[in-house]
Parts: sequence; C-alpha cells; structure tokens
Amino acid sequence: MLKIAKYPDPILRKTAKSISDFNDYLKKLAADMAEAMYHDDGIGLAAPQISQSLRLVVLGLGKGQYKSYVNPEITFFSKEKISSDEGCLSLPKIFGTVTRAKKIHIKYHDVDGQIKKEKIKGLGAIVLQHEVDHLNGILFIDRAEKITEGQAILDSLKKKLNEQIK
Repeated sequence: MLKIAKYPDPILRKTAKSISDFNDYLKKLAADMAEAMYHDDGIGLAAPQISQSLRLVVLGLGKGQYKSYVNPEITFFSKEKISSDEGCLSLPKIFGTVTRAKKIHIKYHDVDGQIKKEKIKGLGAIVLQHEVDHLNGILFIDRAEKITEGQAILDSLKKKLNEQIK
C-alpha cells in the first residue's frame, strides 16, 4: 500500500514534473494510487501526495472505480463559484472553507497517452481543482477563507515546519 505524504513534507510544495512515458508503470501507479485513496476514504489523490513528483491525478468514481488524469490542465474556470469545506489526505483532521469555480474545462492525457477534454461541474470540478493545485505545490490551506476544523493541529504543523527551516 502506498504511503500518503503528510504536511509539512516538502514534496507537497514542489511543482510536479510532466509525464512523457505512457507505460505499464504509469497504469500500475494510477491503480495503486486509487487503492491508497480508497483505503484512506479519499475522493481524489495527486502523485505528490504519495511522494512522486509526477503530474498524475486519480479521481474516485465510487465503488472502487476511478479515473486517471495525466498532465491535467484546467483551461476554463467558470465565473460562477461555489464554497465548500475541503479536507485532504495529506492534512488529516484539518478542514477549511474554499471557494472554487463551479464548472471547469480540463485537458489531459489518459494513461494510454490519448489527449482528452472534458467539461466538469459540481463536486468533480472541486476535487479536480484541489488535485491540480497539488501538482503545482498549492494546498487547500493556502486557499481557505477559514479553517473550520483542526486549527490547533495546523498551527502545530506550521510551527514544526518553521523549526525545520531554521
């Protein structure tokens, strides 16, 4: 089982590398990521969260099913926004209110290297924006208007990070 990287692990702040090899390793990595995501009751997971600096995201579709997004690029964000509480497998027990686009257009490769385009709305759009942020070293706590649960835990982690930097 893949291990989820936890904040303040530095990999979570790095920009992930584009993928050019569409091979069996990539397919297995996506499947292993989905397994880890479902094991920890997640609905999305980005490769940096399993300590891999790769532009790969898996989105849970329920009942063990998932969809892989390789080198995803959000090409359109609707002006209409939606605010919701978000959490993250890399920041357990911490939740915050984040406002994101209600609808997005996304361009990506599937695990076979085929270019795809989709229009996504609602929860899928929120999750993909969250996961694409991970690929760019951005965490939901950076976008949160307020932390709704786990502020003391977050403060402790930030203190730990500051001590590591000194």
